[in-house]
Amino acid sequence: MVSIGDEKRNRDRQTILSRLHEEIDQLPNALARIAKYILENPEKVLRQSVAELGEFAGSGEASILRLCRQIGFTGFRDFKLALAAEVGRPQLAVVSSSGADPAIDKLQRTLMENLEVAHSHVDLTSLDRIAEALATARRIDIYGAGMSGFVAEMLAYRLLRVGLTALAFRNSHMAHEVANGLGEGCVAVAFSVSGLTVETVQFLKGARAAGATTVAITNRTQSPLSKAAHYSLQASGLHDNPFGGTLTPLAGKIFVIECLMLALDKHLNRPMK
Repeated sequence: MVSIGDEKRNRDRQTILSRLHEEIDQLPNALARIAKYILENPEKVLRQSVAELGEFAGSGEASILRLCRQIGFTGFRDFKLALAAEVGRPQLAVVSSSGADPAIDKLQRTLMENLEVAHSHVDLTSLDRIAEALATARRIDIYGAGMSGFVAEMLAYRLLRVGLTALAFRNSHMAHEVANGLGEGCVAVAFSVSGLTVETVQFLKGARAAGATTVAITNRTQSPLSKAAHYSLQASGLHDNPFGGTLTPLAGKIFVIECLMLALDKHLNRPMK
């Protein structure tokens, strides 16, 4: 049986980013927006004042202080000091006993962990149903903001190579402007690491309201984006430290894309009856 003291010690050993990741679903909207911004931009937060963080996260200063206290800090300054120590860890220049930089060893582990999470959450039924919808779709719209936009373009490229009509959007205004052509027989796919990006959620909600089959590919299946989708695929976890806009979260998404293409191949090359 785990005691209250053990639970507190386990919580104390958690990193700030992993704690925010675990609690974000239970946070009120204002606090969730702050947590999402911190998870995606920890190094930027170190250079921001509480007012600047509030502006970028779309929440008030009181909400920031409330979030800091909720995860165990007395104020924003204490929070930033702890975050600075955490963000700085991957940059240690000490050489490991194997002869490699420990930061490179950590990078390898992070990539492998992301792939393992994506592999462990493979849903063959959902993959097959999504592939079936894609194979017969008259139009496929794919959207992602920021780094997720790169992955949206990768999926569009893969679909175009097998002869499907796919469009990738990284501009939310353009995606919404052309969405009036979506409807029954179309598929809309949205990428988001956190599953909280407002524009991405709005894109999928709009596509679903128009009658399209909707798909979310995200690192958090329990998120607003997943709730807006008919099908949701988990790419990887959010436990890796996104320092400097690292591309490590893309590993899990690329894995999901290729799993989807394998499933799609069965539908596109199925013998005619």
